Amino acid sequence: MEKTGDIENTGTREHKKPGEAKPIWPRNRRKENSVRSFPIIVFDSIEYIFCWFYYLFGHVASFRFLLQFSAVMLFAMGVYGVTIDMEKRQIDRGVREATLFAMIARTHALPEGKGARALKPSVEALASDGVAMEEINLSGADLSGAKLAGANFRRADLSNAIFVEADLRDADLRGANLSGAVFIRANLTGADLCEADLTKADLVGAVFHDAYMEKVNLEGAELLVANFSNAHLAGAIVTSANGAYSNFAGADLSNANFGDTELQGALFDGADIGGARLSQSYDLSDKQIEEACASPDTPPILPEHLEWAERRC
Repeated sequence: MEKTGDIENTGTREHKKPGEAKPIWPRNRRKENSVRSFPIIVFDSIEYIFCWFYYLFGHVASFRFLLQFSAVMLFAMGVYGVTIDMEKRQIDRGVREATLFAMIARTHALPEGKGARALKPSVEALASDGVAMEEINLSGADLSGAKLAGANFRRADLSNAIFVEADLRDADLRGANLSGAVFIRANLTGADLCEADLTKADLVGAVFHDAYMEKVNLEGAELLVANFSNAHLAGAIVTSANGAYSNFAGADLSNANFGDTELQGALFDGADIGGARLSQSYDLSDKQIEEACASPDTPPILPEHLEWAERRC
């Protein structure tokens, strides 16, 4: 049974919040006769240090200012370090790009095209880094099997370049000079070739699925078994070309010019041939265009022996 005095003392005992009083090393543990384990000693030390830290932060203004100043300085140093690192990376990338361009220029300048095959690694490196190669001169370069997906060759001179089995998916070739270029079995799915010059280019077995080729010049090009399915060829010039067994299924061929072009076995299922000039093409049959379509206002211009069924798109 507790005494009345002990109960009164318990009720009036003062309870202080953490940080209000100076930290004191626990006396009850200090007086223990038993040997304390090392982890307990470490835990008590850490707790004691943190109590002092909390006490000083709440009672000493200079200590609080020092901590805040240190935090600001650390943050500033971190931002400065990140900025310097980014600038250094940009400088390194600029040096790398300049080196690659210089290497391409020196290699391309070798006599008799001796450096044509040596250009491939440098061009692939620039493409993988996402560097724009606009208006670059790579005429006659041998880039067979090159991995150039997404490369930017806008308005570049790629005349007579060799892209046999090259990967040019989603490449930007707008306005590029590709006259005489060889794209045998190359993959140009989704590539942008609007207003590009492909005169006398070799596109045998090349894939232009879903490519953008508005107003492209394919005069005299070899299109044998090339795949233009779902491609956008509105206003394209396909004169004096060999389009035998090409696949134009689902393509937009509106207002395209197929004058003097071989179209034996070419596939036009679902293609929009509205306004397309096919009157002077060769070996075009009713069966080939029976699944093609056009808007009523712009029917295709067909050879005299063919009749248009007015199938609307």
